[in-house]
Amino acid sequence: MKNCRSQGSNTDLIRPGIRCWCWRLLHPLKNKILQSPPFQWSFLAPQYWGTWSLAAVIALSTLLPRPWILMLGRRIGRLFYRINQKRVAIARVNLEWCFPEFTAEERETLLRLHLVRYGQAIVDMGLVWWASRSRIDRLCTVSGGEELQRLRASGEKVLLVIPHVLGIDMTGAALSALAPGASMMKTPSNPLLHRWLWRGRSRFGAKIYTRNQGLRPLVKAIRAGHVGYLMPDEDLDGAHSVFAPFFGIPTATLPVVGRIARMTGAKVMPVFCELDNRGRYHVTIGHPLSGFPSGDIEADAAAVNAAFETGIRTAPEQYLWTLKWFRTRPDGEASPYAG
Repeated sequence: MKNCRSQGSNTDLIRPGIRCWCWRLLHPLKNKILQSPPFQWSFLAPQYWGTWSLAAVIALSTLLPRPWILMLGRRIGRLFYRINQKRVAIARVNLEWCFPEFTAEERETLLRLHLVRYGQAIVDMGLVWWASRSRIDRLCTVSGGEELQRLRASGEKVLLVIPHVLGIDMTGAALSALAPGASMMKTPSNPLLHRWLWRGRSRFGAKIYTRNQGLRPLVKAIRAGHVGYLMPDEDLDGAHSVFAPFFGIPTATLPVVGRIARMTGAKVMPVFCELDNRGRYHVTIGHPLSGFPSGDIEADAAAVNAAFETGIRTAPEQYLWTLKWFRTRPDGEASPYAG
């Protein structure tokens, strides 16, 4: 379908609109330029019906007024709080470790708000995957873009680093309007979901590489002038990490940011994103980390963690607290998570 617009009666307007959205839903399955799993007839098997249903709901939600979208996301978040006790328990541990100065009631209030924002960000994936450039720009404000542009104009390479905030994909879409980007993603076990995630992250021109490709493609893209976009705050295992403070807690931290900065000479700029009560995303690009890289991998990891912590403390509900950030512990320490 070449044109989603139509003219004529109201009835004439409805049918092309439905065809348009069906095409947008199926489009990632036909886009051969995406480096993602090819379409397979097995994607129509019952095991993928849940994925199709979720994608359909998310796609249709983009047609709703913004207040309705936020209300839908709010209900999803509240449902998550009631039915996913495993993740809720993980989040409670994380919040207790990171905010011991809060009362238990304050942490529970923060957890509930976090899950509301989580649900709203999930529904907004439809906008990341299918909304127009202009619609995304109306929802997002970016602060600090001028310094990013000045650095690029002077010939500097740039690596943006962001913690796992809820609006991480919307942030990538917003930043793609400033400069061509390059990033890495974890390959989902669900290949159908992989296709949609890939399209959402690459459709505005970003180069997306998978982890199993290693750092070389990303380093090459940064050297060629693309702005790197990386989410390094993951507890993968102790073998590939160093322990650096995060909220005052020794945390298994990937030293990859310092490594890429040394390989490319890139300026490292921390990024944070906040989804507010009105459904707007506020993306903030911080100043380049001073004296980075230092040559000390532990000091560099600590500098990145400190920058992330500063952003998170401004709006703690925006961080993805449902992951096991402190699973890997120094020798002799037990994991704080049950099971």
